[in-house]
Amino acid sequence: MATFRISHPTLGEVTVIRRTGSGKLSARWINGKLRVNIPAHATDKDILRAIEHHKADFEAIRPKPRYAIGQTIDCHNFRVTIVLGKPGQTKPDINLATGASSSDPHFIITLPDGRNPEEPELQQAVSRCLHTAARHLAPYILLPEARRLAERFGLKVDKWEIAHGKNTLGTCFPTQRRIRLSYLCVFLDPELRRYIICHELAHLTEPGHTPAFHRLCDSYCNGCEAILISRLHSFSWPVDR
Repeated sequence: MATFRISHPTLGEVTVIRRTGSGKLSARWINGKLRVNIPAHATDKDILRAIEHHKADFEAIRPKPRYAIGQTIDCHNFRVTIVLGKPGQTKPDINLATGASSSDPHFIITLPDGRNPEEPELQQAVSRCLHTAARHLAPYILLPEARRLAERFGLKVDKWEIAHGKNTLGTCFPTQRRIRLSYLCVFLDPELRRYIICHELAHLTEPGHTPAFHRLCDSYCNGCEAILISRLHSFSWPVDR
């Protein structure tokens, strides 16, 4: 496998990967840059010709900007507004808005003036700022609700933790009576957030994903486990994961 980069006038920097055993061209955008897989036998002229031929297709699959100046993102438990910063600001920043309260957190993300907010670098920076807000708020949003649900179901949890991974939303350690909840759960709507907590609470009694586990989890979710799982799978996250 050989990798090299070319500069295209409209597509920007394109990473080209010659793949042995690949019989066709494929492409995807990663962090605002195009990555193209090409059969190993393709010549340099073949590659340039193929990229030019498919440039409209590549543009069609280019991810649309997620964030814009003036946008307010409602995350159910907190809000984030994106604005232009003061002259001289060189990088995005996030702070609590003036007058924001603990019961109604409102963050302001300021972006450098004079730069296009649709730039992939700035779009990624906004996502990182949102992650920062979520990590800050997670203990205050997730843990009180988790403790209330455990008490409601008569379950004893010796230790609640906030996890900082981006893939697993919850983990239960039954023998230790310990549950970890990802800070990302603060972005979920309240019903989905409660589902994650109920899922982990059910693992205290049923460690595996057995039929007995799903019956118990379903009872904790008022008979809506299957619906909530489907909603979680189709949930549109406001941040990169």
